[in-house]
Amino acid sequence: MTESDSHNSAEAWPTPMKATVNSNDAGRFVHNGDRNSFQFDPPLAHQDALALAARAEQLGYQMLFREAGFSQAAVQAQLVERGPSAFLNLARLQEDISPKEPPATAEERMKFRMRKLAPIASLVITDPYLFTGSRSKDCEAYAAAVGNIISPALTEGLHITAIVSPSQNNGKVRGAVEAELRARAKDVMLSVVESDDFHDRFWIADRARGIVIGTSFNKIGRRIFFVDDLSEADVAAVLAEVDQVLDPYS
Repeated sequence: MTESDSHNSAEAWPTPMKATVNSNDAGRFVHNGDRNSFQFDPPLAHQDALALAARAEQLGYQMLFREAGFSQAAVQAQLVERGPSAFLNLARLQEDISPKEPPATAEERMKFRMRKLAPIASLVITDPYLFTGSRSKDCEAYAAAVGNIISPALTEGLHITAIVSPSQNNGKVRGAVEAELRARAKDVMLSVVESDDFHDRFWIADRARGIVIGTSFNKIGRRIFFVDDLSEADVAAVLAEVDQVLDPYS
């Protein structure tokens, strides 16, 4: 394609191929496993990648995650199972790679991550908007959604410490969420601490395992977001900040 061709409308593209693509010649553009894969520079934006994948399908090709040989479905499965860190050593990922999806589906993905987190004695949550006043009018429905998502992580006697924004610590919403959690696990203890020190949403179980969530529970299913595992070093770094916030309350 010439430079001028690249700026033409979609109608200027060649008609889709009906025959199988011939790669019998020994030219340098013949696919040869991982040895001569292609890449775009600068890296493709998310929407452009989708447009190219759609056009490739029209031409009889399948666009794969080349270096790992994963299809789009396989990449999505790995993102759910392990988070973006599964691919950080293979490709540059951005937040918008996570799909925006209906709240019910997004909640199921989050329940899967809560199940993997598996707290036994303690769970620390840093989320400024966990008890946001914007959900005061439907606080029971919001509390039910939060309880549903956290349910795989609830154990008898679990102590949950939530660090939230002072301006977003709505008593009505907090009370509804606490009642929902105790209805699901009677001996659950909830401690709420106000602080503006945290913007990111961290969930740390038993001071040993953690995840980071790219949105508050209030926005799950409404915005594109990611969930990823924290390394041991990240868990330690977050806990150091958490302990400073909690120290005056000890």
